[in-house]
Amino acid sequence: MSTAKKSRPMVWLLVLAVIVALGLSGLYRVGQGEQALVLTFGEVTDTNGPGLYWRMPGVQSVVSRSVTTIHNKEYGYRTSIGGTSRAAAQYRDEMDESVMLTNDNSIVQLEAIYQYTIRDVREYLFDVEDPEGTMHLAFEAILRRNIQNRSLDDALLNKDAIEQEVLPDFQALIDSYDMGVKIHSVHIQNITVPDAVTSFYEDVNNAKNEMTRRLDEAQQYEFRVLPMARSNAYELTQKAIAYKASTVAQAEADTAVFDAVLQAYKAQPDTAKSRMLIETMQGILGGAGRIVVVDQNNSVLQHLDLGQQTVSNDTTKGGE
Repeated sequence: MSTAKKSRPMVWLLVLAVIVALGLSGLYRVGQGEQALVLTFGEVTDTNGPGLYWRMPGVQSVVSRSVTTIHNKEYGYRTSIGGTSRAAAQYRDEMDESVMLTNDNSIVQLEAIYQYTIRDVREYLFDVEDPEGTMHLAFEAILRRNIQNRSLDDALLNKDAIEQEVLPDFQALIDSYDMGVKIHSVHIQNITVPDAVTSFYEDVNNAKNEMTRRLDEAQQYEFRVLPMARSNAYELTQKAIAYKASTVAQAEADTAVFDAVLQAYKAQPDTAKSRMLIETMQGILGGAGRIVVVDQNNSVLQHLDLGQQTVSNDTTKGGE
């Protein structure tokens, strides 16, 4: 047997080994909870779930991502050194992210975490450039808009409400980008007033407390004085009503008397004049007591003792 004939089986074995090697090198496994993309010359031509598959070596490549792993993203801070059983974790603030304005122009510092999973690897890797960066900017936009619609006290006291409002808005914005991402949760770690403005915030709180105290004092004064003022006003009103009624009645009585006198005067003018003169003199002299009437020469004409209802007549020089 010639050498050429002996070498042919070796060549075939070598070719077979190469084919087997190429075949084996094209095998790939997609793990549980993963989604794999098959790229042919850089373009996605197939999507595979968990299992064993084959690709054409040198022509096709495979990219896979977990669709069950929950990813945590920090906002407003970063973990610089992870915690261990012997030492606590260390963090650094990201002031450019964390500092925000409320609707009353107050400054707060916010730290948060959002969690997500990839639900569509193709959209996540190929439909959006820099999906993690885009997601972070979207979260920041939603979060800042929410805080800007709140007062300082509202933002500091209602972390749960902020989480509940931010989550659906964040998911809706992510869906509008077709990122293939599911947002699972948003956790507000902390909302505080920055150290640089803490003293000013305390001054504002003190002013608000002082205002509340003054308002309470004013309200107590109102509750004490207003009923008394209303009582006095009611009493004065009743007195005025009574005085009005009395005055009107007196005026009506006087008018009736005057009308009676007027009618009597019209009927007998001379008699009425005499009577009016007598009544007038009675009014003038009624309380005079003793009266002495003299003439131009200082002669006593009459002596009247009105208090004793007697009249004495004394005649002196040239008297009657």
